[in-house]
Amino acid sequence: MRRIQYRLLAIIIFIGVIGMIAPIIYTKSLALNQAEDSIVEKLRSHSKTFKVYSKSSEKDTFQKMAEEYSIASKLRVTLIAADGTVIGESSLPMNQLLQMNNHLSRPEIIDAKDENEGYASRYSNTLKTEFIYFAKQVDQNQFGFKYIRVAQSLKSVENLATKYREFYYLIIAIIIFVIIIAWFVLKSWLTDPILELTKAASDISQGDLKRRVAIRTGVIEIDELADNMNKMTIALERGYTGIKRMEKVRSEFLGNVTHELKTPISSISGYVETLLEGAINDKTVNVAFLQRVLENAHRLEELVTDLVEISRIETGELKMNFDYFNIFDILKNLIKDAKQRNTNKRIKIDLDCPDKKLFVYGDKNRLDQVISNLLSNALRYTDEGYIKIKANRRDDEIVFSIIDTGIGITQKALKRIFERFYRTDKARDRQKGGTGLGLSIAKHIIEAHGSKVYVDTVEGKGSTFSFGVTTINPKQ
Repeated sequence: MRRIQYRLLAIIIFIGVIGMIAPIIYTKSLALNQAEDSIVEKLRSHSKTFKVYSKSSEKDTFQKMAEEYSIASKLRVTLIAADGTVIGESSLPMNQLLQMNNHLSRPEIIDAKDENEGYASRYSNTLKTEFIYFAKQVDQNQFGFKYIRVAQSLKSVENLATKYREFYYLIIAIIIFVIIIAWFVLKSWLTDPILELTKAASDISQGDLKRRVAIRTGVIEIDELADNMNKMTIALERGYTGIKRMEKVRSEFLGNVTHELKTPISSISGYVETLLEGAINDKTVNVAFLQRVLENAHRLEELVTDLVEISRIETGELKMNFDYFNIFDILKNLIKDAKQRNTNKRIKIDLDCPDKKLFVYGDKNRLDQVISNLLSNALRYTDEGYIKIKANRRDDEIVFSIIDTGIGITQKALKRIFERFYRTDKARDRQKGGTGLGLSIAKHIIEAHGSKVYVDTVEGKGSTFSFGVTTINPKQ
Protein backbone atom coordinates (compact mmCIF):
# COMPACT_ATOMS: atom_id res chain seq x y z
CA MET A 1 0.00 0.00 0.00
CA ARG A 2 2.88 2.36 0.60
CA ARG A 3 3.89 1.86 -3.01
CA ILE A 4 0.44 3.04 -4.10
CA GLN A 5 0.83 6.20 -2.04
CA TYR A 6 4.29 6.96 -3.37
CA ARG A 7 3.31 6.31 -6.96
CA LEU A 8 0.25 8.49 -6.55
CA LEU A 9 2.46 11.27 -5.20
CA ALA A 10 4.87 10.82 -8.13
CA ILE A 11 1.99 11.14 -10.59
CA ILE A 12 0.82 14.34 -8.89
CA ILE A 13 4.34 15.83 -9.01
CA PHE A 14 4.66 14.86 -12.67
CA ILE A 15 1.33 16.49 -13.50
CA GLY A 16 2.41 19.60 -11.61
CA VAL A 17 5.70 19.87 -13.53
CA ILE A 18 3.95 19.37 -16.88
CA GLY A 19 1.35 21.89 -15.81
CA MET A 20 4.05 24.48 -15.16
CA ILE A 21 6.08 23.86 -18.32
CA ALA A 22 3.27 23.51 -20.85
CA PRO A 23 1.73 26.97 -20.36
CA ILE A 24 5.12 28.64 -20.76
CA ILE A 25 5.68 26.82 -24.04
CA TYR A 26 2.26 27.41 -25.49
CA THR A 27 1.27 30.79 -24.05
CA LYS A 28 3.03 32.79 -26.74
CA SER A 29 1.37 30.75 -29.48
CA LEU A 30 -1.99 31.15 -27.76
CA ALA A 31 -1.59 34.90 -27.46
CA LEU A 32 -0.49 35.18 -31.10
CA ASN A 33 -3.50 33.20 -32.31
CA GLN A 34 -5.88 35.34 -30.29
CA ALA A 35 -4.27 38.63 -31.33
CA GLU A 36 -3.56 37.82 -34.98
CA ASP A 37 -7.08 38.45 -36.32
CA SER A 38 -7.40 41.84 -34.68
CA ILE A 39 -3.89 42.88 -35.78
CA VAL A 40 -4.57 41.83 -39.38
CA GLU A 41 -7.80 43.81 -39.41
CA LYS A 42 -5.97 46.82 -38.02
CA LEU A 43 -3.27 46.57 -40.70
CA ARG A 44 -5.88 46.19 -43.44
CA SER A 45 -7.52 49.42 -42.27
CA HIS A 46 -4.15 51.23 -42.28
CA SER A 47 -3.39 50.03 -45.80
CA LYS A 48 -6.60 51.69 -46.97
CA THR A 49 -5.82 54.82 -44.99
CA PHE A 50 -2.33 55.00 -46.52
CA LYS A 51 -3.85 55.04 -50.01
CA VAL A 52 -5.82 58.12 -49.07
CA TYR A 53 -2.80 59.65 -47.33
CA SER A 54 -0.47 59.08 -50.30
CA LYS A 55 -2.75 61.09 -52.61
CA SER A 56 -2.68 64.13 -50.36
CA SER A 57 0.88 63.87 -49.01
CA GLU A 58 3.25 66.72 -49.80
CA LYS A 59 6.33 64.50 -49.43
CA ASP A 60 8.37 64.32 -52.59
CA THR A 61 9.70 60.75 -52.13
CA PHE A 62 8.15 57.42 -51.27
CA GLN A 63 10.73 57.01 -48.51
CA LYS A 64 9.58 60.20 -46.77
CA MET A 65 5.94 59.19 -47.17
CA ALA A 66 6.65 55.83 -45.53
CA GLU A 67 8.60 57.44 -42.68
CA GLU A 68 5.93 60.09 -42.00
CA TYR A 69 3.08 57.58 -41.93
CA SER A 70 5.13 55.23 -39.78
CA ILE A 71 5.71 57.96 -37.19
CA ALA A 72 2.00 58.75 -37.09
CA SER A 73 0.77 55.14 -36.98
CA LYS A 74 3.71 53.52 -35.12
CA LEU A 75 3.72 50.84 -37.79
CA ARG A 76 6.42 49.69 -40.17
CA VAL A 77 5.57 50.84 -43.73
CA THR A 78 7.11 49.37 -46.87
CA LEU A 79 6.35 50.50 -50.43
CA ILE A 80 7.21 48.01 -53.16
CA ALA A 81 7.35 48.39 -56.94
CA ALA A 82 5.82 45.86 -59.36
CA ASP A 83 9.20 44.21 -59.90
CA GLY A 84 9.65 43.63 -56.12
CA THR A 85 12.07 46.52 -55.52
CA VAL A 86 11.64 48.30 -52.21
CA ILE A 87 11.18 52.01 -52.93
CA GLY A 88 10.17 53.10 -49.45
CA GLU A 89 10.95 51.58 -46.01
CA SER A 90 10.16 53.39 -42.78
CA SER A 91 12.55 51.32 -40.67
CA LEU A 92 15.69 52.01 -42.74
CA PRO A 93 17.37 55.18 -44.04
CA MET A 94 17.18 56.01 -47.73
CA ASN A 95 20.79 55.01 -48.46
CA GLN A 96 20.14 51.40 -47.29
CA LEU A 97 17.14 50.65 -49.48
CA LEU A 98 19.32 49.24 -52.24
CA GLN A 99 20.66 46.65 -49.80
CA MET A 100 17.20 45.16 -49.27
CA ASN A 101 16.31 41.93 -51.08
CA ASN A 102 13.65 41.72 -53.74
CA HIS A 103 10.27 41.28 -52.04
CA LEU A 104 8.30 39.44 -54.72
CA SER A 105 9.02 36.14 -52.94
CA ARG A 106 7.59 37.32 -49.63
CA PRO A 107 4.47 35.24 -48.73
CA GLU A 108 2.27 38.27 -48.16
CA ILE A 109 3.32 39.81 -51.51
CA ILE A 110 2.62 36.53 -53.34
CA ASP A 111 -0.86 36.42 -51.79
CA ALA A 112 -1.46 40.10 -52.57
CA LYS A 113 -0.45 39.52 -56.18
CA ASP A 114 -2.95 36.63 -56.50
CA GLU A 115 -5.72 37.68 -54.13
CA ASN A 116 -5.24 41.47 -54.01
CA GLU A 117 -4.13 41.26 -50.37
CA GLY A 118 -2.25 38.89 -48.08
CA TYR A 119 -0.66 38.58 -44.66
CA ALA A 120 1.99 36.52 -42.86
CA SER A 121 3.89 36.47 -39.58
CA ARG A 122 7.64 35.80 -39.39
CA TYR A 123 10.97 36.88 -37.99
CA SER A 124 12.54 39.93 -39.68
CA ASN A 125 16.27 39.50 -40.30
CA THR A 126 16.48 43.20 -41.04
CA LEU A 127 15.09 44.43 -37.72
CA LYS A 128 15.76 41.25 -35.66
CA THR A 129 12.21 40.88 -34.35
CA GLU A 130 8.95 39.18 -35.29
CA PHE A 131 6.29 41.03 -37.30
CA ILE A 132 2.84 40.47 -38.72
CA TYR A 133 2.91 41.77 -42.30
CA PHE A 134 -0.10 42.85 -44.35
CA ALA A 135 0.28 43.64 -48.05
CA LYS A 136 -2.23 45.20 -50.45
CA GLN A 137 -1.96 45.52 -54.20
CA VAL A 138 -2.74 48.94 -55.73
CA ASP A 139 -2.63 50.54 -59.17
CA GLN A 140 1.00 51.51 -59.76
CA ASN A 141 0.03 53.98 -62.49
CA GLN A 142 -2.10 55.84 -59.97
CA PHE A 143 0.08 55.65 -56.87
CA GLY A 144 3.60 55.12 -58.21
CA PHE A 145 4.05 51.86 -56.25
CA LYS A 146 2.46 48.42 -56.69
CA TYR A 147 2.20 47.16 -53.10
CA ILE A 148 1.61 48.78 -49.75
CA ARG A 149 2.93 46.68 -46.89
CA VAL A 150 2.29 47.60 -43.27
CA ALA A 151 3.62 45.58 -40.34
CA GLN A 152 3.33 45.50 -36.56
CA SER A 153 5.91 44.12 -34.15
CA LEU A 154 4.86 41.16 -32.03
CA LYS A 155 6.41 42.62 -28.91
CA SER A 156 2.94 43.66 -27.78
CA VAL A 157 1.80 40.08 -28.23
CA GLU A 158 4.76 38.88 -26.20
CA ASN A 159 3.71 41.27 -23.45
CA LEU A 160 0.23 39.76 -23.66
CA ALA A 161 1.81 36.30 -23.41
CA THR A 162 3.60 37.41 -20.26
CA LYS A 163 0.28 38.40 -18.76
CA TYR A 164 -1.12 35.04 -19.75
CA ARG A 165 1.80 33.32 -18.03
CA GLU A 166 1.10 35.17 -14.82
CA PHE A 167 -2.51 34.06 -15.04
CA TYR A 168 -1.48 30.47 -15.75
CA TYR A 169 0.95 30.47 -12.84
CA LEU A 170 -1.96 31.32 -10.58
CA ILE A 171 -4.12 28.59 -12.13
CA ILE A 172 -1.24 26.10 -11.84
CA ALA A 173 -0.81 26.94 -8.17
CA ILE A 174 -4.52 26.39 -7.60
CA ILE A 175 -4.49 23.11 -9.56
CA ILE A 176 -1.48 21.80 -7.64
CA PHE A 177 -3.16 22.73 -4.37
CA VAL A 178 -6.38 21.00 -5.43
CA ILE A 179 -4.47 17.89 -6.60
CA ILE A 180 -2.59 17.66 -3.32
CA ILE A 181 -5.82 18.02 -1.36
CA ALA A 182 -7.41 15.40 -3.62
CA TRP A 183 -4.46 13.10 -3.00
CA PHE A 184 -4.84 13.35 0.75
CA VAL A 185 -8.60 12.80 0.42
CA LEU A 186 -8.04 9.79 -1.86
CA LYS A 187 -5.46 8.46 0.55
CA SER A 188 -7.91 8.88 3.39
CA TRP A 189 -10.84 7.35 1.49
CA LEU A 190 -9.11 4.54 -0.38
CA THR A 191 -5.53 3.54 0.35
CA ASP A 192 -5.59 3.90 4.14
CA PRO A 193 -8.91 2.00 4.53
CA ILE A 194 -7.69 -0.83 2.28
CA LEU A 195 -4.48 -0.97 4.32
CA GLU A 196 -6.54 -1.13 7.51
CA LEU A 197 -8.80 -3.86 6.07
CA THR A 198 -5.79 -5.88 4.99
CA LYS A 199 -4.18 -5.45 8.40
CA ALA A 200 -7.45 -6.44 10.08
CA ALA A 201 -7.66 -9.56 7.92
CA SER A 202 -4.09 -10.38 8.90
CA ASP A 203 -4.87 -9.87 12.60
CA ILE A 204 -7.92 -12.09 12.30
CA SER A 205 -5.82 -14.74 10.59
CA GLN A 206 -3.55 -14.71 13.64
CA GLY A 207 -6.50 -15.35 15.95
CA ASP A 208 -7.27 -11.83 17.17
CA LEU A 209 -11.06 -12.15 17.13
CA LYS A 210 -11.52 -8.98 19.18
CA ARG A 211 -10.08 -6.98 16.31
CA ARG A 212 -12.48 -4.34 14.97
CA VAL A 213 -12.15 -2.10 11.93
CA ALA A 214 -12.85 1.54 12.84
CA ILE A 215 -13.40 3.00 9.36
CA ARG A 216 -15.80 5.78 8.37
CA THR A 217 -14.75 7.10 4.98
CA GLY A 218 -18.10 8.21 3.59
CA VAL A 219 -17.60 5.71 0.73
CA ILE A 220 -20.58 3.40 1.12
CA GLU A 221 -18.95 0.25 -0.25
CA ILE A 222 -15.83 0.50 1.94
CA ASP A 223 -17.83 1.42 5.06
CA GLU A 224 -20.18 -1.51 4.46
CA LEU A 225 -17.20 -3.77 3.90
CA ALA A 226 -15.74 -2.65 7.24
CA ASP A 227 -19.10 -3.14 8.98
CA ASN A 228 -19.49 -6.60 7.50
CA MET A 229 -15.94 -7.46 8.52
CA ASN A 230 -16.74 -6.37 12.06
CA LYS A 231 -19.91 -8.48 11.97
CA MET A 232 -17.87 -11.36 10.71
CA THR A 233 -15.34 -11.08 13.53
CA ILE A 234 -18.19 -10.89 16.07
CA ALA A 235 -19.67 -14.03 14.55
CA LEU A 236 -16.29 -15.73 14.64
CA GLU A 237 -15.75 -14.74 18.27
CA ARG A 238 -19.13 -16.21 19.28
CA GLY A 239 -18.47 -19.28 17.24
CA TYR A 240 -15.09 -19.69 18.90
CA THR A 241 -16.74 -19.49 22.34
CA GLY A 242 -19.25 -22.16 21.33
CA ILE A 243 -16.73 -24.61 19.88
CA LYS A 244 -13.59 -23.86 21.91
CA ARG A 245 -13.41 -27.51 22.99
CA MET A 246 -12.99 -28.46 19.32
CA GLU A 247 -9.50 -27.06 18.77
CA LYS A 248 -8.82 -28.75 15.47
CA VAL A 249 -12.12 -27.62 13.94
CA ARG A 250 -11.59 -24.08 15.19
CA SER A 251 -8.11 -23.81 13.63
CA GLU A 252 -9.31 -25.10 10.30
CA PHE A 253 -12.27 -22.73 10.33
CA LEU A 254 -10.14 -19.64 10.97
CA GLY A 255 -7.64 -20.66 8.33
CA ASN A 256 -10.39 -21.00 5.75
CA VAL A 257 -11.95 -17.67 6.68
CA THR A 258 -8.63 -15.88 6.33
CA HIS A 259 -7.97 -17.47 2.98
CA GLU A 260 -11.42 -16.57 1.69
CA LEU A 261 -11.10 -13.00 2.92
CA LYS A 262 -7.65 -12.37 1.50
CA THR A 263 -8.59 -13.52 -1.98
CA PRO A 264 -11.14 -10.75 -2.73
CA ILE A 265 -9.26 -8.13 -0.68
CA SER A 266 -6.04 -8.86 -2.56
CA SER A 267 -7.93 -8.69 -5.84
CA ILE A 268 -9.45 -5.34 -4.86
CA SER A 269 -6.01 -4.02 -3.85
CA GLY A 270 -4.43 -5.25 -7.07
CA TYR A 271 -7.02 -3.69 -9.35
CA VAL A 272 -7.02 -0.39 -7.43
CA GLU A 273 -3.21 -0.25 -7.58
CA THR A 274 -3.29 -0.89 -11.34
CA LEU A 275 -5.89 1.86 -11.81
CA LEU A 276 -3.84 4.34 -9.81
CA GLU A 277 -0.75 3.50 -11.85
CA GLY A 278 -2.49 4.80 -14.96
CA ALA A 279 -5.06 2.24 -16.05
CA ILE A 280 -7.85 4.56 -14.84
CA ASN A 281 -7.17 6.68 -17.96
CA ASP A 282 -7.27 3.63 -20.25
CA LYS A 283 -10.86 3.47 -21.51
CA THR A 284 -10.32 -0.09 -22.77
CA VAL A 285 -9.84 -1.52 -19.26
CA ASN A 286 -10.85 1.02 -16.57
CA VAL A 287 -14.56 0.12 -16.45
CA ALA A 288 -13.76 -3.61 -16.53
CA PHE A 289 -11.31 -3.20 -13.61
CA LEU A 290 -13.85 -1.26 -11.56
CA GLN A 291 -16.42 -3.98 -12.26
CA ARG A 292 -13.93 -6.57 -10.98
CA VAL A 293 -13.44 -4.53 -7.80
CA LEU A 294 -17.22 -4.39 -7.32
CA GLU A 295 -17.57 -8.14 -7.99
CA ASN A 296 -14.92 -8.93 -5.37
CA ALA A 297 -16.57 -6.57 -2.89
CA HIS A 298 -19.90 -8.34 -3.48
CA ARG A 299 -18.19 -11.70 -3.10
CA LEU A 300 -16.67 -10.59 0.20
CA GLU A 301 -20.06 -9.33 1.37
CA GLU A 302 -21.67 -12.66 0.40
CA LEU A 303 -18.98 -14.55 2.30
CA VAL A 304 -19.44 -12.45 5.43
CA THR A 305 -23.22 -12.86 5.25
CA ASP A 306 -22.91 -16.66 4.99
CA LEU A 307 -20.42 -16.72 7.86
CA VAL A 308 -22.80 -14.79 10.09
CA GLU A 309 -25.63 -17.12 9.04
CA ILE A 310 -23.84 -20.37 9.78
CA SER A 311 -22.48 -19.05 13.09
CA ARG A 312 -26.00 -18.15 14.21
CA ILE A 313 -27.23 -21.59 13.20
CA GLU A 314 -24.44 -23.52 14.94
CA THR A 315 -24.56 -21.47 18.13
CA GLY A 316 -28.34 -21.77 18.31
CA GLU A 317 -28.93 -18.04 17.89
CA LEU A 318 -30.93 -18.53 14.69
CA LYS A 319 -34.53 -19.39 15.56
CA MET A 320 -36.91 -20.94 13.05
CA ASN A 321 -40.27 -19.27 12.44
CA PHE A 322 -42.55 -22.19 11.60
CA ASP A 323 -45.83 -21.61 9.84
CA TYR A 324 -48.29 -23.47 7.62
CA PHE A 325 -48.09 -22.14 4.05
CA ASN A 326 -48.27 -23.00 0.34
CA ILE A 327 -44.70 -23.31 -0.98
CA PHE A 328 -45.69 -23.44 -4.66
CA ASP A 329 -45.19 -19.68 -5.25
CA ILE A 330 -41.68 -19.89 -3.78
CA LEU A 331 -40.78 -22.71 -6.18
CA LYS A 332 -42.22 -20.81 -9.14
CA ASN A 333 -40.30 -17.63 -8.27
CA LEU A 334 -37.05 -19.53 -7.72
CA ILE A 335 -37.34 -21.13 -11.16
CA LYS A 336 -38.11 -17.74 -12.72
CA ASP A 337 -35.09 -16.17 -11.00
CA ALA A 338 -32.83 -19.05 -12.07
CA LYS A 339 -33.91 -18.66 -15.68
CA GLN A 340 -33.10 -14.95 -15.55
CA ARG A 341 -29.67 -15.60 -14.02
CA ASN A 342 -28.80 -18.41 -16.40
CA THR A 343 -26.75 -17.30 -19.42
CA ASN A 344 -26.11 -20.81 -20.73
CA LYS A 345 -28.61 -21.55 -23.48
CA ARG A 346 -27.67 -25.22 -23.37
CA ILE A 347 -29.37 -25.62 -19.98
CA LYS A 348 -33.15 -26.03 -19.65
CA ILE A 349 -34.65 -25.12 -16.26
CA ASP A 350 -38.08 -26.48 -15.32
CA LEU A 351 -40.49 -26.93 -12.41
CA ASP A 352 -42.08 -30.40 -12.23
CA CYS A 353 -44.99 -29.84 -9.89
CA PRO A 354 -48.48 -30.79 -11.15
CA ASP A 355 -50.06 -30.00 -7.78
CA LYS A 356 -50.15 -26.26 -7.06
CA LYS A 357 -51.43 -26.71 -3.52
CA LEU A 358 -48.28 -27.67 -1.66
CA PHE A 359 -48.97 -26.75 1.94
CA VAL A 360 -46.10 -27.51 4.32
CA TYR A 361 -45.21 -26.68 7.92
CA GLY A 362 -41.85 -24.93 8.15
CA ASP A 363 -39.86 -21.70 8.09
CA LYS A 364 -40.85 -20.04 4.80
CA ASN A 365 -37.70 -17.92 4.41
CA ARG A 366 -35.30 -20.71 5.41
CA LEU A 367 -36.83 -23.23 3.04
CA ASP A 368 -36.60 -20.61 0.28
CA GLN A 369 -32.91 -20.22 1.19
CA VAL A 370 -32.24 -23.98 1.09
CA ILE A 371 -33.86 -24.54 -2.31
CA SER A 372 -32.14 -21.40 -3.66
CA ASN A 373 -28.73 -22.69 -2.49
CA LEU A 374 -29.28 -26.11 -4.02
CA LEU A 375 -30.51 -24.53 -7.27
CA SER A 376 -27.44 -22.25 -7.38
CA ASN A 377 -25.20 -25.29 -6.90
CA ALA A 378 -26.92 -27.04 -9.79
CA LEU A 379 -26.37 -24.01 -12.04
CA ARG A 380 -22.74 -23.79 -10.96
CA TYR A 381 -21.92 -27.39 -11.82
CA THR A 382 -24.08 -27.96 -14.92
CA ASP A 383 -22.80 -27.10 -18.39
CA GLU A 384 -25.59 -28.60 -20.49
CA GLY A 385 -28.80 -30.59 -20.20
CA TYR A 386 -31.42 -29.63 -17.65
CA ILE A 387 -32.06 -28.52 -14.08
CA LYS A 388 -35.36 -29.37 -12.48
CA ILE A 389 -37.18 -28.77 -9.20
CA LYS A 390 -39.56 -31.64 -8.51
CA ALA A 391 -42.15 -31.85 -5.72
CA ASN A 392 -43.94 -35.14 -4.86
CA ARG A 393 -46.29 -36.11 -2.07
CA ARG A 394 -45.18 -39.04 0.07
CA ASP A 395 -47.31 -40.02 3.04
CA ASP A 396 -47.55 -36.94 5.29
CA GLU A 397 -44.72 -34.96 3.71
CA ILE A 398 -43.72 -33.37 0.45
CA VAL A 399 -40.36 -34.43 -0.98
CA PHE A 400 -38.45 -31.74 -2.85
CA SER A 401 -35.79 -32.79 -5.36
CA ILE A 402 -33.33 -30.55 -7.17
CA ILE A 403 -32.14 -32.55 -10.18
CA ASP A 404 -29.35 -31.67 -12.60
CA THR A 405 -27.37 -33.24 -15.45
CA GLY A 406 -24.11 -31.68 -14.29
CA ILE A 407 -20.67 -33.08 -13.56
CA GLY A 408 -21.81 -35.15 -10.59
CA ILE A 409 -19.87 -35.78 -7.38
CA THR A 410 -17.12 -38.32 -6.71
CA GLN A 411 -17.58 -40.81 -3.92
CA LYS A 412 -14.65 -39.27 -2.09
CA ALA A 413 -16.12 -35.77 -2.26
CA LEU A 414 -19.61 -37.03 -1.38
CA LYS A 415 -18.47 -37.67 2.20
CA ARG A 416 -17.42 -34.03 2.68
CA ILE A 417 -19.78 -31.87 0.62
CA PHE A 418 -21.68 -30.63 3.69
CA GLU A 419 -18.52 -29.44 5.45
CA ARG A 420 -17.95 -25.73 5.72
CA PHE A 421 -15.84 -24.26 2.90
CA TYR A 422 -15.52 -27.61 1.15
CA ARG A 423 -15.59 -27.39 -2.64
CA THR A 424 -15.48 -30.20 -5.15
CA ASP A 425 -14.09 -27.82 -7.77
CA LYS A 426 -12.45 -24.81 -6.09
CA ALA A 427 -11.49 -22.93 -9.25
CA ARG A 428 -14.94 -23.34 -10.79
CA ASP A 429 -16.74 -22.47 -7.55
CA ARG A 430 -14.75 -19.26 -6.93
CA GLN A 431 -15.12 -18.17 -10.53
CA LYS A 432 -18.92 -18.42 -10.26
CA GLY A 433 -19.19 -16.89 -6.80
CA GLY A 434 -19.59 -19.76 -4.35
CA THR A 435 -18.55 -19.29 -0.72
CA GLY A 436 -18.34 -22.97 0.23
CA LEU A 437 -20.97 -22.52 2.95
CA GLY A 438 -24.24 -23.02 1.06
CA LEU A 439 -24.60 -26.78 1.52
CA SER A 440 -23.57 -26.59 5.17
CA ILE A 441 -26.24 -23.95 5.82
CA ALA A 442 -28.84 -25.99 3.90
CA LYS A 443 -28.00 -29.09 5.94
CA HIS A 444 -28.47 -27.28 9.27
CA ILE A 445 -31.77 -25.70 8.22
CA ILE A 446 -33.27 -28.98 6.99
CA GLU A 447 -32.13 -30.71 10.18
CA ALA A 448 -33.92 -27.97 12.14
CA HIS A 449 -37.06 -29.06 10.25
CA GLY A 450 -36.60 -32.62 11.47
CA SER A 451 -35.40 -33.96 8.12
CA LYS A 452 -32.20 -34.72 6.22
CA VAL A 453 -30.71 -33.82 2.85
CA TYR A 454 -30.12 -36.87 0.66
CA VAL A 455 -27.77 -36.96 -2.32
CA ASP A 456 -28.01 -39.32 -5.28
CA THR A 457 -25.21 -38.75 -7.78
CA VAL A 458 -23.40 -40.35 -10.71
CA GLU A 459 -20.08 -38.83 -11.61
CA GLY A 460 -20.24 -37.27 -15.05
CA LYS A 461 -24.03 -37.60 -15.34
CA GLY A 462 -25.55 -35.41 -12.63
CA SER A 463 -26.88 -35.19 -9.08
CA THR A 464 -30.16 -35.10 -7.17
CA PHE A 465 -30.49 -33.37 -3.79
CA SER A 466 -33.68 -34.30 -1.92
CA PHE A 467 -35.34 -33.54 1.40
CA GLY A 468 -38.80 -33.83 2.88
CA VAL A 469 -40.95 -31.30 4.76
CA THR A 470 -44.00 -32.29 6.76
CA THR A 471 -47.50 -31.39 5.63
CA ILE A 472 -48.97 -31.77 9.12
CA ASN A 473 -49.95 -28.53 10.83
CA PRO A 474 -49.48 -29.07 14.60
CA LYS A 475 -51.46 -25.94 15.36
CA GLN A 476 -54.68 -27.55 14.16
